[in-house]
Amino acid sequence: MTFLYAVRYFHIVPVVPRLFAMAFAVAVAAAGMRLMSDATAAIEALTPVLLLQVFVASSGFRFAARRGYYDLLLTSSTPRWQIALAHCLVSILPGIIGWMCVGALEAAASRGTRWVSIAPGTCVAFGGASLVAWSVAAFSSRTATTVVWLLVLTIPALARVLSPVRLLGTSWSTADHVMLVTSCATSVIAFGAAMASVVRGLAPLEAAQ
Repeated sequence: MTFLYAVRYFHIVPVVPRLFAMAFAVAVAAAGMRLMSDATAAIEALTPVLLLQVFVASSGFRFAARRGYYDLLLTSSTPRWQIALAHCLVSILPGIIGWMCVGALEAAASRGTRWVSIAPGTCVAFGGASLVAWSVAAFSSRTATTVVWLLVLTIPALARVLSPVRLLGTSWSTADHVMLVTSCATSVIAFGAAMASVVRGLAPLEAAQ
């Protein structure tokens, strides 16, 4: 039950502000209207949801812990790895739900003939971007990580290489397999490093520094 306690804690001490949840609702509604007018526009419909997920999943752990927001949880009997896992789950879940909703809308609009929303590239884009965004922010704050993502997504030279949007809709037959494998490996390594940081790292209060 300790993991469920951690999940509930991160709902009481919000990791994802309500404004972001509302933004996902707006993005999914806009995606639905776009798909109803053109069932082949799944990539266009998914792009805002993916970009929003990058910023929302970058919830930040260390700075919030140093400010004492997680003291009650960190001093409980809940293992640190479960705390980190719960924090990650709560951070990325709104975007994953938004993605699944767009997938269901695409299936309904195309009468089950198009599944771009669950293409291998799309899965890697959402899964990888969610984990990398959370993992990078675990070492910093949401604000600092947001600045990094803005640079990555808006500088063309960086976006061509690092933006997850380029993977949307890519099928296994048309994908750059090296790129897909590299993206998966990067997300796993980043997630492992972030988990280790939470489990082994210290989070002294800012007032004590």
